[in-house]
Amino acid sequence: MQHSLNVIIKKMKQLIRLYEKDYGKDCIQANYYKIISRNLLLEHKYKDIVEKSGKPIYHYFMYSLPEYDDDYFDWLYNPYNPVRFACETFDSIEEIRIEFNKLK
Repeated sequence: MQHSLNVIIKKMKQLIRLYEKDYGKDCIQANYYKIISRNLLLEHKYKDIVEKSGKPIYHYFMYSLPEYDDDYFDWLYNPYNPVRFACETFDSIEEIRIEFNKLK
């Protein structure tokens, strides 16, 4: 079953609340899921550009929702994970960099 972007974002928000409740507002898990959520929305807005840049994120969650699990988070946060690579280099896409600057 393929999950919509809205379902994925709702799941991320749920995970953010759980991590903040258990570890505090500034925990790395909650902050990372906030970054992924923001980038998923930007990917949706600039879908063609993101795909051409080789930095899709939605692809990795459309069939498997993120989990509240330390092992899952460790896998997702691993420097070799393509989601982390995309998140860390998303601002190399000009349109995304402009959006980031608007958020500051």
